Order: sequence, then C-alpha cells, then structure tokens
Amino acid sequence: MNLDRHTTRRHIDATYHFVELGPPNFEHLKRTLIDNGYGAEIGGRIHLHPTSFESVAPLIVQNTATRKGERALFLLDQYSYSDVDMRLVRSILTSIRGSEVILTFNVGSLISFLSDTPRARKAAANIGLESYIHWPGINELKSTRRYREGIQRQLAAGIHEASGATFMTLFFVTPQGASPWSYWLVHLSNAYKANDVMKEVHWHHGNSFGHSLEPGLFRLGYQASRDSEVTRQNVLTFDTPAAFDESLHVKSVSNLRRHLCTMLIEKTSGVRFDSMVHGLANRTNATAEMIKEALHQPIQSGEIIAITPDGGRRRKGNAISDDDQLQFKQRSLFFT
Repeated sequence: MNLDRHTTRRHIDATYHFVELGPPNFEHLKRTLIDNGYGAEIGGRIHLHPTSFESVAPLIVQNTATRKGERALFLLDQYSYSDVDMRLVRSILTSIRGSEVILTFNVGSLISFLSDTPRARKAAANIGLESYIHWPGINELKSTRRYREGIQRQLAAGIHEASGATFMTLFFVTPQGASPWSYWLVHLSNAYKANDVMKEVHWHHGNSFGHSLEPGLFRLGYQASRDSEVTRQNVLTFDTPAAFDESLHVKSVSNLRRHLCTMLIEKTSGVRFDSMVHGLANRTNATAEMIKEALHQPIQSGEIIAITPDGGRRRKGNAISDDDQLQFKQRSLFFT
C-alpha cells in the first residue's frame, strides 16, 4: 500500500481477476472499468471472467502460485451462503502460500432454512459444512432460546475447520435493509499478521461492523452440556450485536486481563508473547496491541514479568516484543 507514504513509494506489481457469472452484471463491471480509465489494462493486468468462480478458480490459483511471493487476496462477495464451497477455500489457502480469503456469508438465510432434512443436509454438504453440524440435536435446540446462538457457533467452528485456515476472524457486516445482522464477514488466512490487520479494520470502521460474541475472549462450537454454564455469564451472544466502539474495547481488554493472568498462573514455565497472541487469535476480537494493553497493568504492578531475550525486564505493556517471555510472578507464602 502506498497510502500515507510521503517518501519512499513501493512499486506494486499486481494482477486483478474479476469474476462475474451474470451477463448484465458482467457488462456493467466491464463498462465501469472502461469508464474509469482501465480499459487498456483489460487483457493485461486486468482479467475478466464471465463465468462462475468455481470454474475459473483453478486457473487463477495456478497463475498466482507461479508469481514471485505467492501473495493473493480473494474477495468473494457472494449473495447467499451457497455460492462458495469451503473445500475450494481450503484449496486456495493450501495452494498459495501467502493467500487470504475474505468472504461474505449469509448466515441468517442458512439458519432460517436449516433443519434435519435430506434437503438441508444436501445444501450444507454442497458447501462442505455438513459434517460440522450436529443434525440430531437441531430440533431439540430449536425448542430453546439458544437456538440461533448454538447453530451459529457450530457453523463458525465448521467454517474455520473446513477451510483449513490457521487464523479466522468472523464478525458481522451491517448491510442496508431490514436484517442488518444477517451477514458474516469472514477473513481466513495462515498468517497472524493478516489476522491482526483485519481486526484493526473492524475496530477502525466500528460503525460498519458488529461483534456478537463475548468481549475479550469467546469460544466457537456449541455444546449443550455447557449451555447452563454459558447462560450464567453476563456476556454478549450471537443475538445481541454490539458495535466495535470504546465500550466494547474496555470490556474486551478487562476480560482479557483476567484471562491472561489466570493462564500465566497455570503455565509455570511462562510463554512467549507471539505464542500467546497466536493461541488467542481465533478466540478474541482483540488485536495484538489490545493484548499488550491488557498486560500493561499486571506488568506495572509486578504480577506479570515480561523478560526480554537478553534478560531485561519490560516496564510497559506496549513495549512488549514478540520474543519476550511472559511469566506470572510466583509469591512465596509463609505461615507463622
């Protein structure tokens, strides 16, 4: 990106692929590119594909895998949940080393349609998610007030596992219309930095995105045996969306602070900071900077020690580096 670069500017050697199956939409896409001065680039840096993404994806993947750096961003803005197979997403992420996939997923539509029937199972199978849904429990779950949350947690965990991505963010995008919380914006990658940057985008554009999982630390997947445990917690659920605002920021940092102290008490040998944030990545809305913020108070109070590679000590949370070792300070107890 050359935005905000006032001195050294990078040359970006990018190739663009636009895929559109509908003829009217394809012609509108082509006309828009021409009208904006990109007509001469069509057939060169810009490739137009009047077909389905599934049919042209292998060609795009093959061409991208041969390019230096193997960096690719796939933006799959589908209308429904049924247009992108998670097995295809897995193929992209495993074939191109530096690939990222951003897709919209109409979870509201799928939940309304979902039931333990051959038709519903086939629809889920077509996108590679059938095996991640607990079908026998759907009808029983529907009789509870936790139905939407339970199904969405199953689907979220299924998307992550089926895609094969190491890291995932899954938050709501707010479209115009009567159902503003029906779409997920899913980001999948194998690089933590990409995951962290995507979270920064959500926080920066907080009026356009929503978070409907627990602040600070959440879990994906749904276990009926843990339902009563969840309902006792005063937390967000999938049915109570909240904006990425200062209130959510404060709650997230506070909850993380408690969790991190508890985690370090249990890890007597300590943990590297980068290992910590990688382990938390798929269970938190927090960026790496927010995790440092959560560690700042216990570091200043001496509860947590941040040790540098050369044996020094950090005094501030925002000074922590990836290779710092974090430990909970053990206190000796004397009884008299």
